[in-house]
Amino acid sequence: MEKLIDQQLAQIPEGVAGKKEAFLLVVAGFDEPAVFSNELHLAATKIGGAFNVQNRILRLSNNRKDAETLPQVSPFMLKLAIQKLANKMNLDEDLFAIYLVSHGSKQGLALKRGTDQPVLSEVVGLQDAFEQAGVQWRAVFVSACYSGVYHDSLKGDKTLIMTAADAENTSFGCGFGYKYTYFGREFLDDRDFSQPIDWSAIYLDTTRKIKRRESLAGIRPSNPQFAMGDAMANYLKNWPSLDIAKQP
Repeated sequence: MEKLIDQQLAQIPEGVAGKKEAFLLVVAGFDEPAVFSNELHLAATKIGGAFNVQNRILRLSNNRKDAETLPQVSPFMLKLAIQKLANKMNLDEDLFAIYLVSHGSKQGLALKRGTDQPVLSEVVGLQDAFEQAGVQWRAVFVSACYSGVYHDSLKGDKTLIMTAADAENTSFGCGFGYKYTYFGREFLDDRDFSQPIDWSAIYLDTTRKIKRRESLAGIRPSNPQFAMGDAMANYLKNWPSLDIAKQP
């Protein structure tokens, strides 16, 4: 699995000193259903375009259809991927963006590969991985039940974070028959991330659309969460972006 990570990393250039750039890690944590893999690839395109990532992107997936081409993810491999991608960056000026999609719990993200039993990637593990890798500027997106636990733990002055739910509620759309989760669909699918990007407005619009779907379905609100530190808001001003086509 580490070999597959290294193969991707070999295609990612080193950060250019004096030039603010973004590096993106996208992770699909569960083997089934296909919604997790679908959302991984959607996030790679949309978040990648929002931050002008270009080819500075690393993908990890436990979905069966990705098994031959993408490295699978465990708590150890997630930490390793963060460290290795961070090694490509100029940490005092570059942005580390991460999009995680999987099932979740009040302790963290569930990771499952094939016939293996699910394992827990705890919130503190992601925090520790960032700290040990020296990541300063980070944009974190988590599409999972109870994903607000990441919001509560990771929010800070140099962080942008958006989650599909608060720490006490489930999110929706992660079953068979869905192309994307509720969060992935309303946050990413029809979203135009052309400049200027107002992340607060995007969050409010995403939340409004999710609440409408939940209300129509008669289900308990997931309450997506968002925070962006003052330093991060200033850092992201006039971020260079590419125009990206809407998904089919």
